[in-house]
Amino acid sequence: MVECQGTRHKEYAVILAMVVIAFDLVFRKTTSTPLLVLINLVSLGAILYSAFSVVRHADVFAHRLGEPYGSLILSLSVVILEVSLITAVMTSGVSAAENGGVSPYATLMRDTLYSLIMLVISGFVGVSLLLGWRKFRTQHVNLAGVTQYLTAIIPLVFIVLILPSVLPGNDTLPKGSYSTGQLFVVAFLSAVLYAVFLIIQTKTHQNIFIYEHEDQDEDHEGVPSPRSNLWHGVWLIIHLISVVAITKVDSMPLETLLGNLNAPQALTGLIVAILIFAPEGLGAIRAVLANDLQRAINMYFGSVLATISLTVPAVVIISVLTNNTIVLGLEMVDMMLLVGIFMLCQATFASGRTNQVDGVAHLVIFGAYLMMVMS
Repeated sequence: MVECQGTRHKEYAVILAMVVIAFDLVFRKTTSTPLLVLINLVSLGAILYSAFSVVRHADVFAHRLGEPYGSLILSLSVVILEVSLITAVMTSGVSAAENGGVSPYATLMRDTLYSLIMLVISGFVGVSLLLGWRKFRTQHVNLAGVTQYLTAIIPLVFIVLILPSVLPGNDTLPKGSYSTGQLFVVAFLSAVLYAVFLIIQTKTHQNIFIYEHEDQDEDHEGVPSPRSNLWHGVWLIIHLISVVAITKVDSMPLETLLGNLNAPQALTGLIVAILIFAPEGLGAIRAVLANDLQRAINMYFGSVLATISLTVPAVVIISVLTNNTIVLGLEMVDMMLLVGIFMLCQATFASGRTNQVDGVAHLVIFGAYLMMVMS
């Protein structure tokens, strides 16, 4: 198997993906709960392995280009993974026609976006702040950069997840849904806001996304590799295809297993969010342990912003082409948790310094989120 000379990495994820796909195809129609658990655990491992490989190759580009381009590339890799996973699941299983005109995955994008926000901003950020305190006591972050991220994220969350909650629905649209025309307007607004944000991040205000005392690496050679960008780009695409293929094949066993267990529907969104962000999340934690909290924050908030901005237009187009309805409006309890975590972010990063109280506070809200998902 191909190995990148000078590193310990080999592309075994491709072989594992092919074996798992064959295994899933043989047993995907089973209704046995123990076998379904095994199928999904094996698929989960293969998906994570391939996803880690995607981010590993993206990380080479990230370190070669430096900040803020590095965090941007990693964020975009997460978006590609998310759109691919959501599309694979949305186009599998029971169709809208078979389910009374509404796809059983009509809320999948909503649940995934909401879960990703809570997983990243409350879960991963909380763990990172605690780990940073344990090793360094106090860490620093550029407050201006955090503020810009929140300034862009909050209006997107409002128009994508909160505003449709007040829409009553009608004979053709379920409650919490935009019309087709409104969906295209929301998609356009999301894309425009992200385009403007990219201008300040990469052109006009790069300095606010860098904490000067932590950004000492001028040559950005953090990931050694003698291979060319083309080589890494090809392997990134191959591993991405592996993720999509495994997810597509595993969608039926996952749906059957969740049905057998009477699991809450929102759990699917959390599972997808974990799958797409776990590799980059662990990379961000490594940055925290290297006392580079600014890079970790760029990865966390950048992923959330890019995911909302780019997933919405992509999934809107896919839903229109496949004639699937999208339900975006959150329930009241979910909206309250979102308001709480964004208020906490303002308090956490207001001074530009963090400690253990900040980390515990974020994890408290994450605990409340998990409690509501499982209830």
